[in-house]
Amino acid sequence: MSLYMYKATYTSASIKAMVENPTDRSGMIAKACETFGGKMLHFLMAFGEDDAIVICELPDDVAAAAIAAQVAASGGCSRINTIQLLSVEDWVKACTMARDVSSGYEAPTK
Repeated sequence: MSLYMYKATYTSASIKAMVENPTDRSGMIAKACETFGGKMLHFLMAFGEDDAIVICELPDDVAAAAIAAQVAASGGCSRINTIQLLSVEDWVKACTMARDVSSGYEAPTK
């Protein structure tokens, strides 16, 4: 399973609906994750550019894209970003691989 973070910005109409009828929407998000073979780990509301942050485990990028597509198609968000996350353990493995494998990559120069 891979970890994903969704960052979403609700439309003003969605915020208005939530203010008029306050409800906990985390169950709906958890069900979506489970339907696509995963598990929601966190659903948080945020200040600033993003209104909602979801962290979940999903089987693959296709499942992650499908959830994002469903949310986008609903029209309730003006923006949604999907970010694949790495555990610190996987980051250490990546750094070790970067150190040990010579790909020939060099930074651009003048």
